Amino acid sequence: MIMWLFTLNSFVSVVRHRDEPEKLLVRARRREDLLELLGRKWAESIFEDDFADYRFRVIMLETDFQDIIFNYIHNKLTYDNFKAAQRSNGKFLDFLHKIWGLGLRLQGK
Repeated sequence: MIMWLFTLNSFVSVVRHRDEPEKLLVRARRREDLLELLGRKWAESIFEDDFADYRFRVIMLETDFQDIIFNYIHNKLTYDNFKAAQRSNGKFLDFLHKIWGLGLRLQGK
């Protein structure tokens, strides 16, 4: 299973750890995406794999990730329109608009 997760300032992929099923592998293409979602306390846990499609990675207990997502929803999910709340610029904003457009086409519009 793979899960993509977007926040206002991050995009991560989350999968089950192959060898330790109680853990998750949280991956991102940019280091700052992991820091944005997980928080600075996880900075030391981030490692790089230059040969992977998601270069920046953190291995964590599933329960830790659940807590992070709960806290994000409770404390940071204050907007009712993702695109309207977006204040990012540059490559990330362009990326978000392309994903949105692809989703719209998939929907049949």
